[in-house]
Amino acid sequence: MSGLWTPGGDEPRPPAGSPPPGPPGDEPTADELAALRDLHQRLAATPVEDVIVNHAIGIWQLALVHLGVVTPPDEQGRRPVPNLAAAGLAIDALSALVDGLKDRLGEGETMLREALGQAQMLYVEVAEAQS
Repeated sequence: MSGLWTPGGDEPRPPAGSPPPGPPGDEPTADELAALRDLHQRLAATPVEDVIVNHAIGIWQLALVHLGVVTPPDEQGRRPVPNLAAAGLAIDALSALVDGLKDRLGEGETMLREALGQAQMLYVEVAEAQS
């Protein structure tokens, strides 16, 4: 057994270039394989830092949604009730990425640090308004 993690645990990985595993009888078509190869090529050509920063921005947006600061009011003009537990989890996840990766995020680090600080301040403001 290799020391690498595999989705199937101890199951051997398929040889390189073979179709992805799936239910028996559900093999991808040639067009689907070509599209998958193209997608993987484009993803491999994208700097990893850019992908991580993009996902981190999604986590920041998730925090803002759960804080209720970016969600528009409903038809009666009511603002959504903030979910501080969910917002806090998203903020902690963003913090773990930014602080854990430090200077490895390239140009996106400064922007993410600012976004993290903004989310943390908004959390405090929303929590104080609820008490």
